[in-house]
Amino acid sequence: MSALLLAAAKATSSSSAWIAPTIVLSILALVVSVATFFVAGRRARLDRQRQVFGDAFAAVMGYREYPFIVRRRNPDEASKERQRISADLSDLQAKLNGFKGMLRVEDPYVGERYVELVDATRRVAGAFIKDAWNTDPVGEDSQVHNPSWDFSELDQYDDAYLRAVADHLGWMYAPLRRKVRRWLREGPPPAVPGEGR
Repeated sequence: MSALLLAAAKATSSSSAWIAPTIVLSILALVVSVATFFVAGRRARLDRQRQVFGDAFAAVMGYREYPFIVRRRNPDEASKERQRISADLSDLQAKLNGFKGMLRVEDPYVGERYVELVDATRRVAGAFIKDAWNTDPVGEDSQVHNPSWDFSELDQYDDAYLRAVADHLGWMYAPLRRKVRRWLREGPPPAVPGEGR
């Protein structure tokens, strides 16, 4: 009888030796599966956002082309050209407004930079569009070139938006990345009196 009990105890201890590693491996497999799920989801979200952010920037660049489009309109079909350009510009304005809302939902900081970019672009390029409508369309190839319209004022808004997008899509948490960049540019924040005692 004692031999039978001893054999049963041996069988139980050897099966116990298999249970603990099996549980550990199962937990490890679950952790890896969940991590893979979240990484794949984040990658898909970032890819989608990258496309949205790029499309939004392209719409702004498209708006900046309208002074040239208006200036180069066909003088032989003035009414038709006015309708065509106005309709296209109206569609683009609606797209810009849509992107303003969409980007605020995607990331408030990126959305704010985009609103600033669109507003500045409308102010600067809008004035050039108005100038183009108020002048006769170009009639010769030599007149097609830029009549000294300067868009350089918009560079700072382009840079701010693109930096915000890069921060958002980067591997480091975006607010932390902005703080590190500010710290590198301006130096460490001043010490607060009484702190650290």
